[in-house]
Amino acid sequence: MKHSKDKKSELPLIKFKGKKICLLTNYRTASTYFIRETFFTNKIPPTGNWEHFNNRNFLKAYKELKPVNRFIFKLMPDQINHATEKFEAINTLCDEVVYLFRRDFEAQARSWIAWNLSGDHDHHWGEDRHFDIKATQKVADIYTEQLIVNYQFMKTIYKKHPGPVYCMEDFPVNRPYNRKYNWINEVEIQPFNTHKEVFRS
Repeated sequence: MKHSKDKKSELPLIKFKGKKICLLTNYRTASTYFIRETFFTNKIPPTGNWEHFNNRNFLKAYKELKPVNRFIFKLMPDQINHATEKFEAINTLCDEVVYLFRRDFEAQARSWIAWNLSGDHDHHWGEDRHFDIKATQKVADIYTEQLIVNYQFMKTIYKKHPGPVYCMEDFPVNRPYNRKYNWINEVEIQPFNTHKEVFRS
């Protein structure tokens, strides 16, 4: 991971207890920003692919982590097909699970819909970019449901493996995303109270 030795973390108060960290999260929660900024305080390097289990043979990805003594990776539940047995296997390799969510679910859903429809999947931060978004209600519902199902899996895991919970809106510097969207047509987003439904119910 490229970094300046003088770089100060924008999230200096987040300190991990473990050295092998699974960041269980969802899409559009500023998870890349989270890993990047916590590195400067914790000095725990991310895995080569920060989404270590995404689009990979599970057993191969699992075996690659076994000999590594310091790592952090982000895991979205659908990347392991919401399989609790796979998560339990992953958990045997980790000494801490931390959770990251987004309080404003409507903003998260709209961001996820727009990210998928924009076709620009390499932009995380930096220069401002503008996109025109035209989504049908059916498409919006599909991406919204994907987020909800991921959160429901996070709830199941959190009940069994409670750990530190972080929220994107609580970051002191709110600038992980530099995208601006012009919605050509309006869509409705199903209400979902992330904090209440996932971490308090």
